[in-house]
Amino acid sequence: MLVNFAVLGALAVRRDGGDVPLGGPKQRALLAILLVNANVVVSRDRLIDGIWGERPPPVERHSRW
Repeated sequence: MLVNFAVLGALAVRRDGGDVPLGGPKQRALLAILLVNANVVVSRDRLIDGIWGERPPPVERHSRW
């Protein structure tokens, strides 16, 4: 199985030549952050900031991942 990720322009995932359906904006943001930071540990705070920006839901800042 061959999986390709496109991060320039619209985020896209292709598996064996076919498009893979992606989730909503938050799931796409999470995938993009992880792809751009491949092979690097991404902190919880960086993920929260990247997904929700300056106004995350209160429960997300205090939950234990």
